[in-house]
Amino acid sequence: MTKKYPINDWEFVEDIENAFNEWFHGDYGLFSYRSEAFYDDCAVEDLKTREDLMKKWVYAAFYTAYERAKYAKIDEQVGLTE
Repeated sequence: MTKKYPINDWEFVEDIENAFNEWFHGDYGLFSYRSEAFYDDCAVEDLKTREDLMKKWVYAAFYTAYERAKYAKIDEQVGLTE
């Protein structure tokens, strides 16, 4: 069985890419950006700690997208969006 990874067959949708960039490079506290925190976590030398941090980043990204989609659907259902 051959695995197919999305990176090879990915079509970027400009709105999605822009929304991701706004989230990823957005504020992460009062004095930093989310991307700075991510890159700092990538630089952690201890492999186990870095693996744990990356799992938390993937979870946080998925959770954020899930919540935004859920609330966008609710907003649409109650007529708060066009």
